[in-house]
Amino acid sequence: MSTFYENYSPQGLRIHSDLLLALSSFFAEGGEKIPHTLGPLVRSCTPFSNHFKLENLQLPLETLLNCSKADRDEYRLMTYEFNRLFVGPTAPLAPLYESVYLSPDHLIMGEQTLAVRKIYQQENLQAQGHGHEPDDFIATELEFTAYLLSRIMEAQDTMNDIKIQHYKDLYHDFWEQHPSLWLGLFAQRLRQSTHHPVFSALSEVLDTLTTLHTH
Repeated sequence: MSTFYENYSPQGLRIHSDLLLALSSFFAEGGEKIPHTLGPLVRSCTPFSNHFKLENLQLPLETLLNCSKADRDEYRLMTYEFNRLFVGPTAPLAPLYESVYLSPDHLIMGEQTLAVRKIYQQENLQAQGHGHEPDDFIATELEFTAYLLSRIMEAQDTMNDIKIQHYKDLYHDFWEQHPSLWLGLFAQRLRQSTHHPVFSALSEVLDTLTTLHTH
């Protein structure tokens, strides 16, 4: 299988970036927006699965596709489950922050939050939710990885080998120091906690995304 690490073609970069952005939007927009964010997620997962020949995503993709065709009542159930898992009002079962999974006290705003903020600042970026949403929010980390891929593509367009290598290295370093350390743990907790197939399928997509980087 040709993995992301072995294939920096413009097509592979674009497909990968589109999935990261769709996942970011799904988590950032919240449960009430699932009718609007689930369709784009399905449309980005399909070429991702095809490009990287990920047969294990066939069933999760079918589930996501079926759920994207749900009626209003079913979408209401998805919204309820989204909030139960990620928001509250009771303690979220699968929090959306890196610190919860990697810090010793398993609370938000740990050292991981400050570490990712420092990396964003190196690129003169600031999280949109700065001040009310920790920087290690899953949607922000995924959006930042997509941003780094976009910079690689821009450098490829201008054939700037120095910038290409810089952003490749930054992408690898950020992924290995942050998302790769906790997305698998998050996916596992999500799979164990959910009562709805759309989130079980989502956990498989996240697991596959993590595994793809380790081959």
